[in-house]
Amino acid sequence: FARGYATAAPSSKAPITLFGIDGKYATALFQAAASKNALSAVETDLNTIDEQLSKNARLGEVLSSPLLNRSAKEQLIESLGKKSEITTNFFKALIENNRLSETKRIIAAYKTLMEAQRGIISVVVTSASPLGNKELKQVKDNLTKGGLIKDFKEVNVVNKVNPSVLGGMVVEFGDYTIDMSVSSRLAKLEKLLTDSISI
Repeated sequence: FARGYATAAPSSKAPITLFGIDGKYATALFQAAASKNALSAVETDLNTIDEQLSKNARLGEVLSSPLLNRSAKEQLIESLGKKSEITTNFFKALIENNRLSETKRIIAAYKTLMEAQRGIISVVVTSASPLGNKELKQVKDNLTKGGLIKDFKEVNVVNKVNPSVLGGMVVEFGDYTIDMSVSSRLAKLEKLLTDSISI
């Protein structure tokens, strides 16, 4: 799939770099769609599939099952509604490469690319307890004034709560992670102590 679009026009370049399997597949899909002027059509297809996967958790399990043969998986994808040729070919590639289990993550990554294309970037701030609007605004201001986030018209800051960070916060946007959590500092301290003891 990605090889077939290796000669895509420069304008089809993804607006931000995403890593991981989901990021690579989403980027290949974005570039293929951009080269055919079909970004919105593919986005609509993916939103429809995402809605159906959200409504029916069993569907996701079936798609990921190694017991289901290729033909059955293709029929199942086909049953999720009419799709553009690019989306259809993309899902055939996912089936061929045994990556259907990544579908939800790939869709989320594609949404991130589409937001960036529209000049919007989402920043996820993970903290041990909920942060107030004042703290979230401070994070946003620090990122924009510090030049870490530029070329974006809109910055959306979302707070996720995860008690395992203990304190501080983890800030994620695009392919960046800024880890200022207490759990991270403790892990570094533990490694430092372990290394010094083993010398």
